[in-house]
Amino acid sequence: MLNFIKKDWKKLKESEPGHRFQDRYFRHKEKRRRGTFVFRILTVSFGLVVIGVGIILLITPGPGIVMLTVGMAIIAGESKILAQILDIGELIGRKIIGKQRTSA
Repeated sequence: MLNFIKKDWKKLKESEPGHRFQDRYFRHKEKRRRGTFVFRILTVSFGLVVIGVGIILLITPGPGIVMLTVGMAIIAGESKILAQILDIGELIGRKIIGKQRTSA
């Protein structure tokens, strides 16, 4: 299981910014042909649990936002719309961070 997570993370990092989550969605779509509906429900449920933990952790700076992002990324493997939203969010985040770095 840990090996699967490492491979998935590596492929996510190798994808082009702005297309990472959609690429992940399509990779998971190929695997879903072999998977079951129950597995898809479990994946989304796990993502929702991670998001819930992230909401609880929002009182601390950092970990809450990271957990929310991880939870959404898990669900994005099952939702093309969420994958597109995360790709747009990544590009916006990169612009914001880039502007902050150049102004500092």
